[in-house]
Amino acid sequence: MANNLSAYSPTYWSKMIAKKRFKTSIFRALASFSESDTLRDGLTVDRPYRADLRVSNYTKGTAVTAQDLTATSDTLTISHQKTILIYIDDVDKVQNKFDLAVVYGGEAGKRIGEIEDAYFLYEVVNAADTVDDGDVGGLAGTAITLTISNIASVIGKINLKLNANNVSLEEGKRFWAISPNIYDVLWQYIQGKESMLGDRTGENGNIGRYGGLELFMTNNLTASAVWTPADNPADEATITINGVVFTFQSVIGAVAGNVLQTTNTETTLTNLAHLINNPSSTTANHVAFSGADLDEVSNWVATSTATALTVYCKGQSVMTVATSEALDLWSKPTQHSLAGVKGAIDMVVQKEPDLGANAMASTISAGKRGMNIMPLSLFGTKTFNKGTKEILDVLIDTSTF
Repeated sequence: MANNLSAYSPTYWSKMIAKKRFKTSIFRALASFSESDTLRDGLTVDRPYRADLRVSNYTKGTAVTAQDLTATSDTLTISHQKTILIYIDDVDKVQNKFDLAVVYGGEAGKRIGEIEDAYFLYEVVNAADTVDDGDVGGLAGTAITLTISNIASVIGKINLKLNANNVSLEEGKRFWAISPNIYDVLWQYIQGKESMLGDRTGENGNIGRYGGLELFMTNNLTASAVWTPADNPADEATITINGVVFTFQSVIGAVAGNVLQTTNTETTLTNLAHLINNPSSTTANHVAFSGADLDEVSNWVATSTATALTVYCKGQSVMTVATSEALDLWSKPTQHSLAGVKGAIDMVVQKEPDLGANAMASTISAGKRGMNIMPLSLFGTKTFNKGTKEILDVLIDTSTF
């Protein structure tokens, strides 16, 4: 005998939708917003800097040569415009159990905030100095393989280089933005003694203090890697970065991500770099992306040489990369961890992502009974000349992460 009584068992809806996890944005605790009032409107603010004066010897009765006085323009521009467009039909608004405008609108605001944070943390590439393997007894110019044996030296070198640049020792001003991977090594180093990190400040991402540095944990650091093809990529060869596929074609075709394979490596790499830096543009040398791939690549930066391509991914603390050709090499997988003093990097959020009346509009005129929701953020980031000497790019090897 086998009863089948499942038809009598009702299904009930929960009172809530499953929660999502978001990256923690830390830029509001670390940035200077001193130019926000200046750029309530307009596009650009200029903070010129001057060359240093030199002290000269003076001989009685002998004229001293006057020093030339120079000033250099230094500008912050509201150059980033980020949005998310969602549509909710009135039928769903009536029939759905949950208020989807609130649910998805709230997520849209958080996603835009993550992008703002990623662009702020990308300013690490403008640091005047780095902390690399050469600073802890290894090879200069390469990323550090972080261990419990060298993490104290890394913290020491951060402080040493900030001291050498006359950066403030003021309590609570110095910081280090670290990934969970770095935190894991630190945690092992202090043997899980949370008391050694002191009290948290309550700022987003703050996990305490160690070695004179406020520690902020984030998954939004910038990652980079270098691709060196063994030779000019073959027809239909591919590379893959964070799941996005680029295909080299001797005849360009029309498939998104196609890159014209030319007669020499340098030109082919130039074509690839141009597509990464202009992913919405189709040219004779590459085919634009759309949808999710376009949104992903739009947050990357690429540079090329005669033999190699370097790619920076904002907001991706660890990159995933692959190539179809066995002799090609992906190397120097690096996490760019930002250290310095609070306020060294300027940021202006000219328009916060909103869900007010200006972000919502009826779609009846388009023949649809519903509502478009489109929060918008306008922002700019800038490490002014003085700030470049107040931050450090701490290079961490991610090959073992």
